[in-house]
Amino acid sequence: MSLRPRHSLGVSSPAKQRKKAPKKTMATRANRKRLPSYLKPGAAVEISSDETGFRGSWYLGKVITIPSSEDKCQVEYTTLFFDKEGTKPLKEVVDMSQLRPPAPPMSEREKKRVIAIGEEVDAFYNDGWWEGDVTEVLGDGKFSVFFRSSKEQIQFKKDQLRFHREWVDGAWKPPLEEAEGEESEEDKVDDTQDEEEDILPRVDLETTRVIAKQIFSTGTIVEVSSDEEGFKECWFAAKVVEPIGDDKFLVEYQDLREKDGIEPLKEVTDFLHIRPPPPRDENMDFSVGDKINAFYNDGWWVGFVIEGMKDGTVGIYFRQSREKMRFGRQGLRLHKDWVNGTWKLPLKGGEIKREKTVSCNRNVRPKKAIEKHKFSIGTSVEVSSEEEGFEDSWFSAKLVEYRGKEKCLVEYDKLKAEDGKEPLREEVNVSQIRPLPLEQVMVCPFEKNDKVNALYNDGWWVGVIRKVLAKSSYLVHFEKTQEILRFHHSQLRLHQDWIDGKWITNFKSQKV
Repeated sequence: MSLRPRHSLGVSSPAKQRKKAPKKTMATRANRKRLPSYLKPGAAVEISSDETGFRGSWYLGKVITIPSSEDKCQVEYTTLFFDKEGTKPLKEVVDMSQLRPPAPPMSEREKKRVIAIGEEVDAFYNDGWWEGDVTEVLGDGKFSVFFRSSKEQIQFKKDQLRFHREWVDGAWKPPLEEAEGEESEEDKVDDTQDEEEDILPRVDLETTRVIAKQIFSTGTIVEVSSDEEGFKECWFAAKVVEPIGDDKFLVEYQDLREKDGIEPLKEVTDFLHIRPPPPRDENMDFSVGDKINAFYNDGWWVGFVIEGMKDGTVGIYFRQSREKMRFGRQGLRLHKDWVNGTWKLPLKGGEIKREKTVSCNRNVRPKKAIEKHKFSIGTSVEVSSEEEGFEDSWFSAKLVEYRGKEKCLVEYDKLKAEDGKEPLREEVNVSQIRPLPLEQVMVCPFEKNDKVNALYNDGWWVGVIRKVLAKSSYLVHFEKTQEILRFHHSQLRLHQDWIDGKWITNFKSQKV
């Protein structure tokens, strides 16, 4: 197939379709097509402040007007006033990132819940809700609360406290606990798993031992589990170094390291804790109730889908740790059990499983990446650019076709052709594309000097955290343009590099 010149694609240059790297004079957040309901005039909100002495506090108010820039809006406070008499409510123009819906009231179940030392709470104080930590449980239903922002410790009654929540991606985290008598999603998950354990056939130890001895030879790619506390229901990728006797294997982990942090970890495991890698899912969509594996901390952890999000992320509940987290589609796979040499695959929504025999021949040795193209036609990818002004940026697209060994045609998800209607198509080098990064949930906030990608002008731009601000906001420095801009936590992701067919996380910038 002859390579067509760029002008034959109907576009003059991608530079006219993409927007340049962040500039100080431009808006610092992605354009919004539709405002959330809580930002419309008249809507009740809670308002935070970046002002010294007020960080970590939220005040009730309502939205008055929204300027045309869509970056700021005017609000009116409910409990703060201009005058001493309290007749003229205070009005102020604030950034939209300082607003959220009013926190939900505690459910009946939460009202009965014991508040323990170390609990994160909001305390109602000086007409607002202040974030703090319970440091002491006193008599008469009182608690000592420490406020990190002011370094103060004050006593409060239980009715002056509420459990702390964060407004993240349009939802409260953690979500409101159900009322007494209602079965929570977590309880349903526990019941479902108990039922599934009854359905699964018993493991035939002798059959499993014989099969393991036959298929797990030196060099075989496998997954290994552990009964160690804190690591149950997790599988780690490894390869067999050598069989030991009739029922044990020396394995070398792919992602786990020895104490020196350099050498791959080697460990002896038995035939009950080793299995082939599960067959891959093809374009699988997940539903509430599905039993899945989520890739986190270098391993595949067993969990259940408890909620689906409009942005494509999925809420997962882990039974062993009783934790809830969000993951993107790329970090999930449908759960499968290796029983007596066959894979047991669950159907959708936790229905009864079907049995499928899977060949293990493919697990003898991994194929080299250079044998064929890495990505199939139609695969979602990210594309970089070699043009000046677009270095260190990645744009989402899908692979349309290969053009020889070195070139391919991609169609961008959000960039448009010159007519402004059709998606932009562009011929790029194969070396410029990579799969969509694994979604990593940042349980803790980013820190100074963390290397991140910032979502800006329809693309992900590589930057470094230079300053941590209040209310989950950060100043990000872009080395290529020497610009520093402000982003909210939801507009950032941890930086990862695609190297030799594997994602490498660069948590800290090399430049401090």
